[in-house]
Amino acid sequence: MSDPAHATQAAAAGPLSRLVAWVKRIPTGWFASILTGLFLAVTAAFGGLAPVAEAAVAPLEVGEAQDGAQLSVAVERAVLFDSFPEAGAYAEEGERVLALLVTVENRWSKPLLSSHGAVEQALRLDGVTADVDDAEPSAIARLDDATFGPWLQPGVPADLVVSWVVPETSIQVGDPVSVVVREATLEIGQGLTSDERWVSPQATASVDLVVAAGGDRGGAE
Repeated sequence: MSDPAHATQAAAAGPLSRLVAWVKRIPTGWFASILTGLFLAVTAAFGGLAPVAEAAVAPLEVGEAQDGAQLSVAVERAVLFDSFPEAGAYAEEGERVLALLVTVENRWSKPLLSSHGAVEQALRLDGVTADVDDAEPSAIARLDDATFGPWLQPGVPADLVVSWVVPETSIQVGDPVSVVVREATLEIGQGLTSDERWVSPQATASVDLVVAAGGDRGGAE
């Protein structure tokens, strides 16, 4: 005499086995698409994906400081030169040097190298050309003694000349230029060492200036 319970289990096992076999035949890559489709369907049912809020970029006056956890930065002037070797910026034929006079203070507790992880990633031009707007400065130097890539001591303001080599047709004396001030985040290492570095700079402020005339050489007049 057959066991009714056993017969019921066998009958259920048939469709289950076929389902398992069918699932095994599905390419692995399909699962991601299926799950993504399910996620989007559920998300749509609840009103869709919420837009990611962009960080606010505050307008600054010329000479007004933007204070962050790493740096305080005030952009004072924008000056156009034919070349600016004294500040470490060398323009070739078809190029000029756009230099910013900025006052920077290291607000961290340790010295910072201006040309690595500090001023070099804190300032960007906006509205010149696509390549220049995304570029790090060509040179950073102290205004008083022309030291290239100077160290910034905690709590000690420094007047710096931050320069970009730009196409000579990209900007002229009297043109407006926007300078974006970015703030970085302190990252602390979690491995065998406890390295600390400033990373992932985000735009937090901008200042609009009118480009003044400089000479073919010399300081930011």
